[in-house]
Amino acid sequence: MINYENILTNYALNAVFKVYKQYSSMYFKLVLLSISSNILTNLIVYRVCSITLSINNSECLLLHENVSSAEALKIDAEVQPEASKILMVKTFMECIIPTFLSLFLGPWSDKHGRKSILMLGYVGISLTYLIFSIITIWDISPWFLLVAYIPYSCFGGFCTVLLGTICYITDISNEKDRALQLAWMEALIFLGVISGFLVGPIVFRAYGYTTVFGLATVGCILPGLYICFFVPETISNNSVTTLNSLFDLNLVKELIITCTKKRDGFNRYIVWCCIIVMNLLVIVFQGETTIGYLFTSARLGWDVDKYSIYVAIRLLLITFGIMFGVNVLTTYAGLSEETVAILSVFSFLSSSLVQSLTWKPWHMYISAGIGTFSGVASPMLRAILSKSVPSKDTGKVFSLTVSIETLTPAAAAALYGMIYSYFMPPIYPLPVYLVSVAICVITILFLINIRIQNKTVNCAVYEPLTQDNE
Repeated sequence: MINYENILTNYALNAVFKVYKQYSSMYFKLVLLSISSNILTNLIVYRVCSITLSINNSECLLLHENVSSAEALKIDAEVQPEASKILMVKTFMECIIPTFLSLFLGPWSDKHGRKSILMLGYVGISLTYLIFSIITIWDISPWFLLVAYIPYSCFGGFCTVLLGTICYITDISNEKDRALQLAWMEALIFLGVISGFLVGPIVFRAYGYTTVFGLATVGCILPGLYICFFVPETISNNSVTTLNSLFDLNLVKELIITCTKKRDGFNRYIVWCCIIVMNLLVIVFQGETTIGYLFTSARLGWDVDKYSIYVAIRLLLITFGIMFGVNVLTTYAGLSEETVAILSVFSFLSSSLVQSLTWKPWHMYISAGIGTFSGVASPMLRAILSKSVPSKDTGKVFSLTVSIETLTPAAAAALYGMIYSYFMPPIYPLPVYLVSVAICVITILFLINIRIQNKTVNCAVYEPLTQDNE
């Protein structure tokens, strides 16, 4: 049998091949989830129009076929309030319960392994989209669509998959290659979102709602089977796994102690600075995403199609920045992870500043180009964080990190939405993007402190925590 990894001597191609073997399941899952994401919102809006408000079907179809017409805008104004309520409950089910569950899953996976929580996430998502593919056969109230999110919430959803993947990467990679491995994971997330974003409307127009959700179901089941049979476990444990062992409050206690207790070789300052910085970046990214279409519509007169093209180009540039920027800056230029993260945040800052000063369409594409490397900071910070804790505590620390990151988007959307509503165009420059600039400046100061701490503190030796039962 030919050993392809020996043939692919080029470093970049070799990296692509290894990452494809390890994380292709996440990529294909994200493609299928992204295909169904916008279509689900579309379905909720249509069902509210035709069933909840009992508007004529031919008029509701305008929301699909001629959304920019005056009649469609009038109908949309009636539909939006009710649809927003359903989407708000959907967001609650996607975030709150998985956040709570991840506090247990991380510490549990440190003892019982990563594959179990990965499988848990895939099972929940597969069941959710299976229910969607069945329930869309009938024309029923859009509120019944939320029933499908029960398994998603109870099994942890994408929050669980992300947590398990990060921990798995940390287990199988050495400190030298970890940043690059995490960067490829981040790049595959963006590629999956872009692919699904572009393919979803095509599949929907050709085959309808049921096919879209059926395709998403298959796309979640296959990666789950791949993980079950072909991905090796990284943690050996011969003890019997029970439901009680998962929902053990001592797991949360261990998590809190791990992240807060002072001990030799464990720099709490670096750990918490990394967590704060990651969430500040989530606030900026999610906040700008929330008001992006509103801003371009009001300032530039863009419709959904024009904005979708811009978003796809921006995400492609960020993906390019992650895939090649990390390799060039860390491997060939030899820059530290903290320095690369600072450069990445500066790219983000510059992009936000240009958007604040935007008054012509091409300015938005300039901002996208300047922000090419804005996605590099996240994998760098995860790599720094993974090196700041003992390997046996990785799941605990990333549990806390992912839990906070899961809740942050809701706060970011509320913050940016409120600021934008008070300071809308034609105000120039737009203050909401200047808020992003200020947050990025604060983030850079945190990263400088992390760099100083990592230069002066030796984190190579860890003092194990003493458990109460010992």
